[in-house]
Amino acid sequence: MCLFDSIDQVMTQTDYTHLLKQQSRASKQKLISADLKTVFSDFIVKEVLSFEPSGSGEHLFLQIKKTDCNTDWVIRQLQKKSGLTSREIGYAGKKDRHSISTQWFSLHLPGKDISLELLADESYEIVHSIRHDKKLRVGSLKENQFEIILRNLSDKIQQDSINSIAKFGVPNYFGPQRFGHDTNNLNLAEKLLTGQIKIKNRNKRGLVISSARSFLFNQCLAKRVDEKTWLEPLKGDCMMLDQKRSYYQLEEVTDSEVSRINSGDLHISGFMPGKQISDALHEAKAKEDLILSNYKDWITGLKALNLDSSRRAYRCIPKNLSVEQFENEATLKFSLSKGCFATSVLRELVDVTDQATRGSST
Repeated sequence: MCLFDSIDQVMTQTDYTHLLKQQSRASKQKLISADLKTVFSDFIVKEVLSFEPSGSGEHLFLQIKKTDCNTDWVIRQLQKKSGLTSREIGYAGKKDRHSISTQWFSLHLPGKDISLELLADESYEIVHSIRHDKKLRVGSLKENQFEIILRNLSDKIQQDSINSIAKFGVPNYFGPQRFGHDTNNLNLAEKLLTGQIKIKNRNKRGLVISSARSFLFNQCLAKRVDEKTWLEPLKGDCMMLDQKRSYYQLEEVTDSEVSRINSGDLHISGFMPGKQISDALHEAKAKEDLILSNYKDWITGLKALNLDSSRRAYRCIPKNLSVEQFENEATLKFSLSKGCFATSVLRELVDVTDQATRGSST
């Protein structure tokens, strides 16, 4: 059995990039083309915490505005400048390098004061600082706010498409960044879950496992989108309340569920495989099983890791969606709940060429 510290050490076999690109879109309108991330300011994102820091406590919260650097790089700079370990620094979510991102970090400094000038860097700006009594944990977000500029549009974005997304949402796919550069996380996951390799680095191992579960979720969702049932509940579906993680099994489809789905209060959910079997039943379970039967070794491997299974909504609905168009450019503004990807919104409107990665598509 081989041991790998680098994703680059694994040769690509399955064409996961092609599989991800083939995932069905809900929109049936002809897609127009556009360029994304031509410059850093074309993709602006700002985190909104799910709570208000208290103003006192052992942890110093920093709101940092960064350009052309990823979250892990900022954490390393904060470590060097503060003398803290990685465990003493918290963050709520990771943000793309090719953007202007405003996000939060926490530094564990009990009884210590530290100069913000000492923590400053040319690549980021400390916008705000405040104390809190607890470490910032991953997922402690209410939403992410986006402002995105699309350039070189081949045609105008249709208002009907914008209105439909604002009302009914988009398929809640995990975005391509979840799967690593050239989907190498999935290449590594295939070998890890089939027992061909081990990964010694804990952080990399977690990323690879997460990408595998995300891919399986996407595959099941793509089938429902293709069959036009991602918004139409089936007997045995697990229904998830909006903005909640709790869900219930749907023994019979009723007008009430259909109405609540249409209003955005309720979502069909998909399986994130782990050690427990899916809670879906009947027809919904059969559809899940059909897709996952193509990845039996992956399912077995995930069970062996003793991770808890979970579920994720099949839909996300952008809030406050607006689109301003001028000639061949468009500016989109919207907010998404934590865990949702802006690329999932964009792919329903345009076929983008990501200039930051030289030609990869959503």
